[in-house]
Order: sequence, then structure tokens, then C-alpha cells
Amino acid sequence: MNTLKKIYTLLILILPLTLWASTPEQQVANANKAYFSGQYEAAVKIYEPLVNQGYTSPVLFYNLGNSYFKLGNMPMAILYYEKAKKLAPNDAEIAHNIRLSNTRLADKFEAVPTLFYVRWYNSAKNILPPDRMAHVSLTLIAFFWVLLAIYFFARRKLMRVLSFYAAVLFIITGSFGMVLAYQAHQAVLNPNEAIVMEPAVGVKSSPDPKSVDQFIIHEGTKVRVMDRIGEWKEIGIANGNSGWIQSNTIREI
Repeated sequence: MNTLKKIYTLLILILPLTLWASTPEQQVANANKAYFSGQYEAAVKIYEPLVNQGYTSPVLFYNLGNSYFKLGNMPMAILYYEKAKKLAPNDAEIAHNIRLSNTRLADKFEAVPTLFYVRWYNSAKNILPPDRMAHVSLTLIAFFWVLLAIYFFARRKLMRVLSFYAAVLFIITGSFGMVLAYQAHQAVLNPNEAIVMEPAVGVKSSPDPKSVDQFIIHEGTKVRVMDRIGEWKEIGIANGNSGWIQSNTIREI
């Protein structure tokens, strides 16, 4: 019996060293192995430290969201689905799982209609992931310089005219794409959306615990962070209502 205790103690001491020595790629592989074999708690315990270390990937976030979904933790599932969506905005499976998770929430808010040009702009911003959008935009800008050179050195008038208008089109499109990529990247670095983590949270009229509760929101609800004062955040919800809650009741996407 004493021998078994010694072996168990040795394993407890060695295991953290083994995890520490393994590379992020090996840890991801271990987490994926646990995830695909249905060991969701084990997968979460490996995925979460990777996220805390700054490791990001739409697949990692998606698998982590699925793990929490299988464990019945809807707020954490939605949090990581939304993180995955930021990196892969057009992924149909991620969008489907967000919709499915939202059907299990207590809050059902009807969204305020947005102006048509805002919808167009957001759709354009989500055509590609931020990094790919930046690469495509830089390629278009590079073509602009090639076309500009053709414009200056071409002898035929038709070639000069075509290269000029094509250069204008490429520089406008490329510049617009860079703006979209920058804003999408900033949204990842400086999130202005969050998920409610507490079972029920009173949204107050001011950043003061003694102020009046205007309405109640429940875990899993997605909110927009509008302002910050100390330990308080002003949030808005889909139906247009807004108020103040304590920062520790939400996690930013």
C-alpha cells in the first residue's frame, strides 16, 4: 500500500513537469485527442491554459465551445463560439452552434433593426477573417503600383486609360479592405462585446450598487460594452436597453 502511495505521489509531481515541458502543439494534440474521444472535461483542462497563454485559433475556440456545450455550461460555450466567430466570421457550423446555444438561454431579446448601410458595412467586414482580409488588400495595393507603372510607361493610349482606371479601382478597394481588416483586428484585441456569466444580474441605472435595477439579464446573454468606470461597465442589449453592471459578472469576447 505504501508503494502505491509513493508511485501516486511521484506521478502527481511528474505530470505538471511533463505538461510544462510539452509544446503548445503537443498540448493541442492532447486536447484534441481528449475532445474527439468524448473526454470533454479533460479537453477543457488542456484547452483553457492554452487560451490563457495567448494561443488563438478558430478550431481551438470551436472545440472548447463544444466541450462546454456538452458539459452543459452554456455561458462558456457561447463565449468561445463567439471568439471562434471573430476569427472565422463566415463559418456556418459556428453560426449554427451559436443559434442552437441561444435557444437554451432564459433571455430572448428582439434585436433593434439596424440601418441598411450598417448591415452592408458589417457584412463587408465579415467577408474574410482579419488576417486574410489584410493579405488580400495588400495584394490589391501591390497591383495598384504595377498598374501605375504601366500607366506611365505604356505607349498606347488605350493601355494607359485602362491601367489608370484599374489602378484607381485597386487602390480604393485595397485601402477600404485595409480599413476593414484594421477594425476587425481591433475588435479582437479590444473587445466591445461580452457574455453574462452569472445566473442573474440586475442592470442598474448608474455605476453604484445602491442604484435602482432597471431590468434583469441572465447567464449566456450577449451584451455590448459601451463604457467603463472602475469596476463597472455600461452595457447595451439587443433590444436597445442599457445600464450598468459589475465587471466580474461578464467575460469579454
